[in-house]
Amino acid sequence: MARSAESTTEANASVSGTAITTASSTVAAAGDLDSVREGAAVPAVESRLIKQVELLLRESGNTEPFDAAAWMERWLHRPNHALGGAAPELYLQTPQGEALLSNLIGAMAAGSYM
Repeated sequence: MARSAESTTEANASVSGTAITTASSTVAAAGDLDSVREGAAVPAVESRLIKQVELLLRESGNTEPFDAAAWMERWLHRPNHALGGAAPELYLQTPQGEALLSNLIGAMAAGSYM
């Protein structure tokens, strides 16, 4: 399900400006989601995001069992309103995309709506 850089950028322009444009261009250049997921950096980025979620849970004082890796896997593949309906996994390839996803996770933990 490839998206053109133009349509992705238009859908996300109000979210975070150049960070999204840069990440969207990477997705468009890759051509399709399978190409995006093949990048060597993707597992490392996912791992850092999972650790962020685990840290936020610990800091919140939540003692209930929570599988951050399973949650992350679901979250990465679902359309996200804050990304103009794009799935977060489309932003795993660039440092700007990783920063955007990290900020979204932080906003969720703070109860902010984006």
